[in-house]
Amino acid sequence: MPDRREKILAVSAELFATKGVASTTVRDIGEAADVFSGSLYHHFKSKNAIVAELLTRYMNDIQRRFAEVVERSQSPQEVLRGLILETLVIIEQHPHPTAIYQNDRRYLRDNGLLEPVDHASRSVREYWMTAIRAGVADGSLRDDIPAEVFYRSVRDSLWASMHWPIRGGYSTGEFADLLTRLFFGGFATER
Repeated sequence: MPDRREKILAVSAELFATKGVASTTVRDIGEAADVFSGSLYHHFKSKNAIVAELLTRYMNDIQRRFAEVVERSQSPQEVLRGLILETLVIIEQHPHPTAIYQNDRRYLRDNGLLEPVDHASRSVREYWMTAIRAGVADGSLRDDIPAEVFYRSVRDSLWASMHWPIRGGYSTGEFADLLTRLFFGGFATER
C-alpha cells in the first residue's frame, strides 16, 4: 500500500528530525503512523532502511534541482545564484531530512548510512565548484580567494540558516537575494 509507506516515511522523518534517529524506536514510528510496529517490516526491513530511503530521496532531489539550475543558467554567477536559491528551497521543502543529515551525522556514520549520502554530496559539491572555477576563469569572480574557501563559506552559511530565526521574516526568494548580494558583494562599503 503506497499511501501507508509514504505515511511511514513522513512520520519517521518528523520523529527522526525532532527526537534523533537513535532515540526513535520502531514502536514510536508505528504509533505515529497508526501501524503495528511489526507491520512496518512489511514496508521496510529496518529503521535504518527508512533513514536510507529518506536520505536517498533527499539527495536525489538536490541533484535534480541543481542539474536543472545548471541547464537553464547562462553564466557561472547565474548558476551560483540558482544553487543558493535551490539550497534554501530544499531546506524549506525538506526540513526533516535536512535536520537528519545535519544533526545525526554520528548516527549515520556509525550505522553505515553516511557513505552513500556523502558520495551523493560530493557530486552535489561539483556543481558548486564547477561554477566557481568557471567564474574565476572568466573573471566574474575573484581569484584571490580560494574556490574551496568561498564554497565552504556559502555552503555552511546556507545550511546553518535553517536555525536562523531571522529567516522567517523573508520569503525564500528574498532571503536568497540577500545572501547572494552578501556572498558576491561583501558587507563593507567601497571607500
